[in-house]
Amino acid sequence: MLTLAPAILACRRAPSRLIHDGHYTLVRPFSASPAQRHSDPAARRIPAGLAGTAPYHTAYILLHTHLRPAGYPARSRSPLWRALTIRARRWGAVVNFAWAPALRVHPGYAGLGERARPGEEEEEEVYAASVFSRAHRDRRLEIPEVSLANLDDVDAHLRGVVLGGAPGDGHTALREAGEVLDRRLHVYVCTHGGRDCRCGEGGGAVVRAFERELAKRGIGAEDAVLGELAHVGGHKYAANVLVYPYGDWLGNVQEFDVPRVLDRILDAHREDHHARAEARERPPLCPPFWRGRMGLDKDEQLALLARPAT
Repeated sequence: MLTLAPAILACRRAPSRLIHDGHYTLVRPFSASPAQRHSDPAARRIPAGLAGTAPYHTAYILLHTHLRPAGYPARSRSPLWRALTIRARRWGAVVNFAWAPALRVHPGYAGLGERARPGEEEEEEVYAASVFSRAHRDRRLEIPEVSLANLDDVDAHLRGVVLGGAPGDGHTALREAGEVLDRRLHVYVCTHGGRDCRCGEGGGAVVRAFERELAKRGIGAEDAVLGELAHVGGHKYAANVLVYPYGDWLGNVQEFDVPRVLDRILDAHREDHHARAEARERPPLCPPFWRGRMGLDKDEQLALLARPAT
């Protein structure tokens, strides 16, 4: 009984800690840059060490699941996830699991790569998948089927797309299988409570707040996708919010921050739709919460945040 107490208390303390750390968000403009901090007392309360914590990646691959992340095991034992991760790392991509009502799931498989129980027949692990990359910075690529059987084709095709070269040998097969492009805004929140209770509790509250705000503004799934993710790294930054196709990662977001965070996300989405700026040129999204961006390494993320506002 005593061994469980620290974890339980840590989750109960998290809301108070987060509210204290995030209090500045009620008074500080989201557009302020580090160059303005010397004259802005409120800006000095920006959490140290948040920017530059998003891992470098050239693409983000999401395997769509029938189950919400609240039901995921603490660590994946999926052979397909492991095999795809090993391949994708070679060309800078990250692979994760995701759930959203608006995401298409594969009708032939509803598991998470778990092994069959004794006496049960082993199922083929197969998912529909989303791919966000620098090569498609304003849209999502959807692959209707990813399995160990077609992994070579998927790897070759995505490697060619992400690295900017000619599509791989699997290009034609994937096109014929129904590969599609999607230009909607995508917002994903880590709610993987089985991995860390802060993500489950804080992330869950933030998802519900986004649901309310999107409904209040009349924004439906035809314009924006709200989804949930497995572990993204950085439990202490919960709730973690990932904004694609632009690849901005936000941390320390709380329920009461969501209305203003969503305002800024929607503004940036409209601005970038017209400007189509490169990753190194777009200002950080919500600087007080900004962990980094797809396509930028740690030094580049820090340099972008330090750039004076224009």
